[in-house]
Amino acid sequence: MAREKIDKSIWKILAEGLKIYCLNFHKFSLYMLFPVFGQLIGLGMVFGLSFWYSQSLPDLISKYPAFNNFSTIVLSVVLICVPGLLIWAKGFWDYLVAYGALNSMTEGALTSGRVYDFKAHNAVVTRRTFSYIVLWLLFSIFTIFSIIPFFWVIGLIFFVYFVLIFQVFSFEKEVSPFSCFRRSLQLIKGKFARTFLLLVILTLFTYNLLSVGVSVLFDALKITDKIAPIFESWALTLPLEQLNQPFGLFNIILTPVMISKQLVNEIIFFIVVGMTLPFRSICWTLWYKNLYSGIVDVSSKKTSKSSSKKSTQTKKVKNYEKTDKKQFKIEKREIDPEIIRRARLEDDEY
Repeated sequence: MAREKIDKSIWKILAEGLKIYCLNFHKFSLYMLFPVFGQLIGLGMVFGLSFWYSQSLPDLISKYPAFNNFSTIVLSVVLICVPGLLIWAKGFWDYLVAYGALNSMTEGALTSGRVYDFKAHNAVVTRRTFSYIVLWLLFSIFTIFSIIPFFWVIGLIFFVYFVLIFQVFSFEKEVSPFSCFRRSLQLIKGKFARTFLLLVILTLFTYNLLSVGVSVLFDALKITDKIAPIFESWALTLPLEQLNQPFGLFNIILTPVMISKQLVNEIIFFIVVGMTLPFRSICWTLWYKNLYSGIVDVSSKKTSKSSSKKSTQTKKVKNYEKTDKKQFKIEKREIDPEIIRRARLEDDEY
C-alpha cells in the first residue's frame, strides 16, 4: 500500500519531543522516581543487608548459639532479603508499565498541554496486564536471541522494525501481543533508515552523552569519591588475585577503589537511562503518530476517490479497502474523556 511522504523529519520529532519533555520535566521526573530509585533501593537492601549479615554471622554465632544452624541461617537470609526484593519487584514492574503509560501521557500532553493523572495513564497498561506481560516475554525472547553474536546483525535490523511495539500496544486496543510486532514492522517498512537514525541519536544522547556527562560532573564535584568508599568493603571480599589473572594480559590491575568507582558509574548510568525514558517514549510516540497519520491520510484519499467511480468499480474498491483495513487495523484513537476532564482541574483537585 502506497504511503504519502511523511511531513515531519526526525529533527522535528526530536525538537518537539524535547519541548514536551522540558515543559513537563517535573511531572515526568516525579513519575519515574520510584520505578528507577525503587529498584536501586531494593537491590541495595538485598545486597547490603546480606553482606552485613555474612560479616556479622561469626559474632552472632558466638553470642547466640541458635544461629549455628543451617536452617536458621537460610531462614534469616530469606527474611532479610524479602523486603528488598518486594521493593525491587514493585519498582521493576512500574518501570515496565512506564513503557506503555508514557505513550498515553504524551498523547495527553498533545491533547491538553498537560501531564496529569498518572493512575489513568497506568490503566492503559494495567487493564490489559496479561497481554502486556506476554508482549514483554516475547520481546525478552527476541532480545535473548539478538545478543547471540551470530544474530547481532539480524537482531539489530529487527530491533529497528520492532521499536514501536509499545506504542502500538498503547494506542491500538484490539491488537494482540503477536500482532504488535507485525504492526510495528508494517509502520516502519519503507522508513527503516529514518527510524534507525532516530534510534541512534536517542541512544547516543541518553545512553552515552548524558550518562558520561553526569559521571564527569560527579568526578569534578568529588561526589564519586564520597560515594565509592561505601562499596570498597564489599570489593575487598572479592577474589581479586584470581580476577586479575585474565585482566593482567591487558595490563589492567583491578583494585577495590577501581571496582567501587565503576559501580558508582554504573549506578549513574542506570539512573540517567531510567530518568530519560520519558524523553525516548515521547519521541517514539511522535514518530508512531507521524507514520500512522501517513497511512490514515492515504486510506482517506482512496476512500474519497472510490465514491466517484461506477458501482462495479466501487465494489472492487470496497473489497480492497476491507483487506487493507484488515492488514493495518486502522482504528479511531481517542484519549479517555475522563483524562481530558481531569486535565481542566488544578493539580490538587484530583
